[in-house]
Amino acid sequence: MADKPLPDFGLSDMQSLLESNTATVSIEGLEFQVKQQIGQILATASTALVADWAAVYLLDDETQNLILIDSCSTSSSRIQTADEIRTLQFSAADLEALTGHVVTLESQQRMDVWNAPVQAQSGICVPLISNDVPIGTVWFAFSNPIEPAQLQSALCEVIADRVVDYLTNRLAPVNSTQHTHLDDVAKRWQHSRLAYQHIEIDGWDIQGWINPEAPIHHTFYDWQSRDEGINISIAHAQGLSIEAALTTAVIQTGVRATAQEMNSPSDTLERVNEYLWRGCTGDQFADLCQLSLDQHSRQITFSSAGSTVILHVTAEGIAEPGEGQAGPELGVMDYGEYENQCCVVQKGEFLILLTENAFAAIDGTTSQDKIEKIQRTVGKGSRLSAADMIKRLRKLTLNLVQNDASIVVMKRQN
Repeated sequence: MADKPLPDFGLSDMQSLLESNTATVSIEGLEFQVKQQIGQILATASTALVADWAAVYLLDDETQNLILIDSCSTSSSRIQTADEIRTLQFSAADLEALTGHVVTLESQQRMDVWNAPVQAQSGICVPLISNDVPIGTVWFAFSNPIEPAQLQSALCEVIADRVVDYLTNRLAPVNSTQHTHLDDVAKRWQHSRLAYQHIEIDGWDIQGWINPEAPIHHTFYDWQSRDEGINISIAHAQGLSIEAALTTAVIQTGVRATAQEMNSPSDTLERVNEYLWRGCTGDQFADLCQLSLDQHSRQITFSSAGSTVILHVTAEGIAEPGEGQAGPELGVMDYGEYENQCCVVQKGEFLILLTENAFAAIDGTTSQDKIEKIQRTVGKGSRLSAADMIKRLRKLTLNLVQNDASIVVMKRQN
C-alpha cells in the first residue's frame, strides 16, 4: 500500500512518537508460544466481533515501523494480504490510536484515507498500551460497512488488554516494577494538588469526590475561595494517563492563576484554553466546568467546555441547566466560544457536577435512563447532605473500579 499523508493529524502528534527513542518492548525473539496465543485470541475475537480479519502490529525497537506479528482471517474472507511492515509516519489510523483512542473507520473510503493495512469495507484500530506506554495496535477489518457502537469499541479494548497481558508478561517483565513505582510517584504528586474534600461557606454544603482507586487521575475537582464567595472547577483530560495527568496540571494551574482576578467563568475558560493551546503539544484536549457563587445569593453562574454533566435536583425532579450549551473542549482551537449561564438553587436543592466518565459509569443506555436512575436513588434529596448525596451516587458508579472520575455536589442550606 502506498504511503499517504496524514489526514487531519497534527505534526506534534507524529513527532512525539517518532522522536521517542525508548523501546517499549523488544520484538526480537518473540516466542512461538506468544504468537500462538495471540493467534488464538484473534481467532476468538474475530468470531465475537463477526470480523473478517484481525491482526496485531507492534512498534519496532526504533519506534519507526509497525511490524505484523500475527493475523487471522475467516475461511470466507475476501480481505487481501496485509502489509507486513508499515511506516509509522504514514500509518494515520495507528498514530491516532496510539494517542489512546479507538479509531472506527466506517467505510472503504475512510479505510483508504486513513491508510489501513488491508483493503476492506470498514475497520477498527485499537491501541495496545502497557503501563501507559503505547506498544502497537490491533486491527479488525470487515467486508461490510459498520456503524460506531460503544459496546463494540469496549469489546475491542478488552481484546487489546488480553493481547497486552501476554506480550508484556513475556517481553518486558523487568520494566513492570519500574513503571509501578513511577505510577505511584505520579499518583502521590496528583493527590498533593487536590482540593480538600470539604469546604466551609455560609449557606452552602459542598463536597467533592475523586476515585481513590484510580492509578493516575485524568480528572480533578478544585475550588478557589474569594471574598464573599467561591469558584469551583471540575475537569476531565483526554488521552493516556501520564499525558492526561500533565494536561490536568496545566488546567488546574491556569484556573488557580486566574482565581484572584474578578473573571467570570467564561473568561476563566477562555484564559485556560489559551494556556493549553499555547503551552502544550496541540493534541491535548479536556473538559472543564467552572462555577462561581456568592454565599448570599442563590444564583450560580457557570460556563462549560466539553462534556461535563450538570444536574439540578429539585422537589419536582432533575433538570439539566445549560443542556446542549457547552462550548468546545479546551485545546481544540486557539479561541473558545464560551458563554456564561445561570442556575438558581433554592433551599434544600442540589447542583451535581459529574465528569463524563462518572456519568458514563451509571447504568443506562441513554442520558435520560441514567438521570431517571439517579432520581430513583436520591428521591427529592432535601433531607440528604452533600456527603450523603455523593454516597448515593457512588452506589451507581461502583463499576468504575480503577477507572478515574470526579464528582462535586453543592446543596443550598438556607
